[in-house]
Parts: sequence; C-alpha cells; structure tokens
Amino acid sequence: MLDQLIHNGIVIPDVPLPKQLELVVRGERRLLSTRQKEMALAWARKQGTPYVKDPVFVRNFLQDLSAALEVTPPLTLDEVDFSHAIAIVQAERAAKEQLTQEERRALAAERKARREELAEQYGFAIVNGERVELANYVAEPSSIFMGRGAHPQRGRWKKGPQESDVTLNLSPDAPRPPGEWAEIVWQPESLWVARWRDKLSGKLKYVWLSDSASIKQEREAAKFDQAVELHENLEQVRAHINQGLTDPDPKRRMVATACYLIDALCLRVGDEKDPDEADTVGATTLRPEHITLNPDGSAEFNFLGKDSVRWNKTVTLPTVVWENLATLVEEARPPSLGNNQKRHPTRSKPQVFPSIGSSDVNAYLSEVLPGLTAKVFRTHHATQVVHTNLEGAQVEASDPDYKKWAAVSQANIEAAVLCNHYKKAPANWKERRRRAVERQQKLQERVDLRRSQLQEAREALSALKREAKEKKQAAPAAAQRERLQARYGKKIENAKKKVQTAQERLQRARESLEKAKVQDSITAQKRTWNLGTSLKSYIDPRVVYRWGERVDYDVLSCYYPKALRRKFNWVKNQVR
Repeated sequence: MLDQLIHNGIVIPDVPLPKQLELVVRGERRLLSTRQKEMALAWARKQGTPYVKDPVFVRNFLQDLSAALEVTPPLTLDEVDFSHAIAIVQAERAAKEQLTQEERRALAAERKARREELAEQYGFAIVNGERVELANYVAEPSSIFMGRGAHPQRGRWKKGPQESDVTLNLSPDAPRPPGEWAEIVWQPESLWVARWRDKLSGKLKYVWLSDSASIKQEREAAKFDQAVELHENLEQVRAHINQGLTDPDPKRRMVATACYLIDALCLRVGDEKDPDEADTVGATTLRPEHITLNPDGSAEFNFLGKDSVRWNKTVTLPTVVWENLATLVEEARPPSLGNNQKRHPTRSKPQVFPSIGSSDVNAYLSEVLPGLTAKVFRTHHATQVVHTNLEGAQVEASDPDYKKWAAVSQANIEAAVLCNHYKKAPANWKERRRRAVERQQKLQERVDLRRSQLQEAREALSALKREAKEKKQAAPAAAQRERLQARYGKKIENAKKKVQTAQERLQRARESLEKAKVQDSITAQKRTWNLGTSLKSYIDPRVVYRWGERVDYDVLSCYYPKALRRKFNWVKNQVR
C-alpha cells in the first residue's frame, strides 16, 4: 500500500514529420494529414522486410490506410504509389550513411543528453518519501502493429496515446503535472503511475515503478515464495486435484480436470479472449479441435498459446483424466447440421470447459492452499526444472566460467521449452552458423599449430639434453665438464621454459576451442527459444544464485542482464 506517489507524468513523443508528403491513390495525388503521413512513412520503412510480403499484414495495413484516407473499397497495393514516402525514408538513410564519425558522435551525444534530461524530469517518482525510478516513462508512438507469431491483427495501425488519453495515479499531496491529462486518480494499492487504453487492442497499458523499487521487489520475492509454498505442499494439492477428478458434481470434475492439465502440462489458465483478438487459448478455453484423444490413453494438444505461439504436445494421461476429457469433448461438439441449418452464434466455438474460468480454478486450488493460483504452477515447475538441471550438471568450482555459464544456459533452455516460450529463428541464422563453423575451424588450426610448436619445443629440449650428455662424456677433464654443465644448463633451462610456454599456449588454445564449441552448442539450442521470459518471470533467482555460490560463479553478474540484476537486487540479501 502506497502512502505517497508524486511524479511529473509521462512523455508523449513528438515524432518529426516532413512538411509535405503525398501519395498517388488510384491515380489521384493526395496531400496527407499528420496521421496519414505517419502511416505512409511507417509502411515505407518496412520495405525490404518479409512483412510487406505477408498477405495478412498487407491486407490489414491497407484497410486501415484506406479508412484514414476515407477511400472505399479498401485499397490494394497496385492502387497506391508510396514512391514519395519511400524516397523520403531512403534520403534519411543515405544522409545517415554519409555522416562522418565526428558527426555521428556529436549526434549520439546530443541524443544522450536529451535522454538524460527527460529521465531526470520524468524518469523518477517519489514513493513514500523515497526517490524511485520508473520502468518506462515514454509512451509508444503510433506504429504498425507487428504482433507475434501468426497474430491476426498484424499490420493494423496502432495509434499512440495523447495526453488526453492518459490517466495519472497521484497521491493527494502531489502537484498536478502540466498537461491536458484525461484524469487524475489516487489508487494507493497500485504500483502504476500512468495508464491509457490501447486504441487497437482495447487493453489498458501502464507505466510502472521500476523493478528496482523496494516495494516492487518485495512483491517479486513474495511471488517466488508462493512457488516455494506450493513445492512444500505439492502432494496435498495434487491429492486435492485427483479427488476432484471423480467428484459427483460435474462442475468440480471439470475444474479439477482443468487443474490437472495446468499442473501436468504447464499450461496457462487461458480465460476467454475478445472476438477481435488472436485466437489463442489456455487450459480453460480449449476447444474440441485442440484435443485428439488416442485409443492408447494418450492425448495430443495442438493450439495457439499466448502471443500466437503454437503449442503442440502428446502426453499419456491417467485413465480418469482421459475419460473426463473424452466426455467433455463429446459434449462440446455441436450436433450435425443439415444443409439449410445454421449454427447458433454462441456455439460457433464450443469449449471443452464451457462454464469455468480462472476464478473457478483459483478458488478450487485455494481450498487446499489459500492464495494458490494457476500462475504459481508455471513458476514452480520452471524453477524445479532449472534446479534439477543445475544439480545434474556436474560442474565444479574448479571448472572454467564458460562451463558454468553453459550449465545455467542449458537449465534456462529447459525452462523455456517447458513453458513453450518459442520464438522464430533469426533470419540470418545460416550466416551465423557459417561464421561459427569458420571460427571453430580457425581455433582448431590454432590448436594444431600450438601442438606442433609444443612438439618442436620438446624435441629441441631432448636434442639439447642428448648433445650436452654426449659432450660431457667426451670431455677429458673435470674442469671442462663443469664448464659444459654450466653452459648447457642455461640452454636446457631456456628450452624447458619454451616447452612450458608452448604447453600454456596449447592449453589456452584448447580452452578457446572448447569455449567456442560450448557457446555455439548453446546458441544452436536456443535459436528458437526465448530465454528472457522464463529468466525474468518464472525462474526463482535464489535457486540459481545458491547454485552459483556453491560452484564459485557469480550468476547474477555473469549471466543475468543488467535490467534483471536490478530486478533481482533483493536476492543476495535474502539468500544470506
């Protein structure tokens, strides 16, 4: 609960636009308004990318552009000439390329000074008497919506907010920031400082206190504490779920079955989406077409999860779960219709769990462990996967840091796979792999060279020893033998040093090669997995930190990015 929240509002960016811009629309030249200029330039900047070849992306953009131009029916690509906008964008890029190094540095310094000025004015809030950073303080400008995966709205125009769209959260003692803000409210139980409704999705967007704020770090620690509590009571929770699978009450059986899927498959709960949102689902919004029940007791789940990422797994289910799903799927399937019949609109997308949602699931789970929600399962399961992988990594304190880095990376990959944090492989993946192979080849050549040099050094040492021995044996006088001993002794010591140096160089070359192989292996494994989401939201950093202490590896400094080091600043104090 906040007692005080004072800040200066947020920044609404003013995007520079040319004074004049025109399009040729169905043969007619049209001077563009501010909004139309933004749209035309945004499209011009997408030229040369795969987006302009995506039919859905193109169709959605042209529909919104047509609406902005008040043109009907919607335009097709061959009916609008973006040459002027493209020329402006190309001229901007050419001007940047022609800048000298001094001019680039001057512009960079100017941008940095401006960022620092804005950060000082808008990047902080006074929270209960403490100066706290904000996570973000610049509203996103208008842009083309990109989406993730096969999002049906990709290409739509996403208009950024104006001051009149933004509500500020301020305590009663805070001065009102200048500007025509939509509303000033005081919500002491919330950690947001500003919010507005996204004009494309209709969802509320927020500006939050930064993750380094003490009050936010307390909540972050409490989230992972919930996962620890679940771990300590997991047997009781699962027994409660199993009991509900055969409950006489159909709704409780339904809720328990959904809970089983959330636990066993690490699914999101998945409340119903708005009609114009991506057709993504979770446990409670599964439909019959998302589940294939096989005679051997297994089930295949195939659907679009959050961010339109494909979720496809086949698992063997307990008999009672399989039978419950079979019944629910059958009940959800609409009856066969004749040729002249139409489906009822509310039954166009029948659900396997038609009458339950996250509130039902969370209420059921709270019966056995108060406060337990479906979200906690993903946090718990991801953390346990990481813990198991780290414990089995067979890494010792004496091992080089790259092996420790690889162990954490491998555990992080497993957590991302469990949570289905899939991402598209980089467009330049083949080129990156080619460079990686070339790098390993060069490092292997260095190893071979260092091995050859070591062999030569050893042979030179052996030859020198033989020569010294033969000459000493041939020397007739003791004094001569002593002089030979002294002279060859220095040569042999120098030769030994050369052997030692060659050995050290060979060892460094081998380590460089091994490090490259390990790094390239991890890079190959994670090319289609987003490791940042699980690291940020689902893996208890205390588990990773404790492992790092045991193997003498500063995980927070060496593995976590700067933003997450600040987010998890509380970890060291808690573990100690």
